[in-house]
Amino acid sequence: MSASRPTSPRDYAAAILAEPSLDRRQLLMGRCPAEWRSQVEEHVRSAFAKVSAYRQHMAGRAEQAREKPPAAQRRDATPKPRRVRKSAPEIGNAAIAKLRNAVGKGGV
Repeated sequence: MSASRPTSPRDYAAAILAEPSLDRRQLLMGRCPAEWRSQVEEHVRSAFAKVSAYRQHMAGRAEQAREKPPAAQRRDATPKPRRVRKSAPEIGNAAIAKLRNAVGKGGV
């Protein structure tokens, strides 16, 4: 429990839930003022499932963070050469001439 005294049953229940040890939680519950005991028990019962689920979730996230991702598939070490055809200049010039005539710039 923190150094300051709890001022309400809800504060006392929060201090109990913050304790990780079962023995310490039971000791704090035993020291609870009698007029607050029923409210504190109700707060602890209703919140304990949520707190334990959150702790389990965070532990799972931490475990996932420690896991190493699967290795990427390796590419072939030697790249295969691609067949590239060289074009003949007269074929390219003829295609350009056809395009110029289609656009209307005949003899540039």
